[in-house]
Amino acid sequence: MKWFFLVHQIQTPRSRERVKIWRLTKKVGAVLYRNSVYVLPDGKERLEDFQWLSQQIKGAQGEASVFVSESSDEKENRRLRDLFIRAREEEYVKLLSAIEQLQERLQSLQAQRRLSKTILDRLIKEAKPFGDLLAEIQRVDFFGAPSGKKASSALDRLKSQLAAFEPPPETVTPLKHYDRKNFQGKIWTTRAHIHIDRLASAWLIRRFIDPKAKFVFAPETKLPKDAIPFDVLGAEFSHRGEDCTFETLLQSFQLRGRALASIAEIVHDIDMKDQKFNRPEAAGLDTVVRALAAALKDDHKILEAGSGILDALYVYFSNKKRGS
Repeated sequence: MKWFFLVHQIQTPRSRERVKIWRLTKKVGAVLYRNSVYVLPDGKERLEDFQWLSQQIKGAQGEASVFVSESSDEKENRRLRDLFIRAREEEYVKLLSAIEQLQERLQSLQAQRRLSKTILDRLIKEAKPFGDLLAEIQRVDFFGAPSGKKASSALDRLKSQLAAFEPPPETVTPLKHYDRKNFQGKIWTTRAHIHIDRLASAWLIRRFIDPKAKFVFAPETKLPKDAIPFDVLGAEFSHRGEDCTFETLLQSFQLRGRALASIAEIVHDIDMKDQKFNRPEAAGLDTVVRALAAALKDDHKILEAGSGILDALYVYFSNKKRGS
């Protein structure tokens, strides 16, 4: 079997040029054989790819030469093929993981009846690059890596699910505005086993709406009738359209400010799982809240500990300079 080898040396100290060459080797599907030596299997197009890559290296103040070698050693041929299979397998597995994560988010949003047309359009947009990426890997998958068919099938399933789903018409009643003076010293209730939206909403209520608020956390069928429900299906203060309960409370009581807006975006991304705001803090806060729930196992203790974290975030975002 014939193989092409590209021996090169990049003399420029600039990392930018080195990264550029590395990306170009990936683009043509070459794999590293030994230090500074890349390899491609026999083929007219692959020879042209290496010749083109050689020109790019020389243009970056480097040296490059292309050699052809014919090997009759089946063991060596198999070792070289395995290099390509492993490289493509890693790329397929990474793509497959991204497809499956988007699929899980889609199924979760469907199960929770939170998949609006706007969110569906956003998921379709996120899925769009997967097809191009799959085609790029397939183009340089010279020896048929095993996970190629899995990635292709997973992408077909995802596309079918996205195409088949018809989101229900969004009928959201006009939002009412409330005066905080009428909500003092009240009992508020929500479902037990609180996570981010119920935790943050309870913090918001006690910190900015009703400082003397008392909370009852119970199964949804056992919530007290004389208490004000929040984050409960059908309640005034709950999910509305694409907004989580925390956002509904902000709007209902006309609470504004950069710090609250920042916290709202983080809570939304964690609770709605739609990556609407792409807040980098979301994953960390999600982990912290889950850790508190696992360690404390009591909603009142979780609220107390979580409130300290939210207080700190509020101070941080209040003092943070815009754009920093």
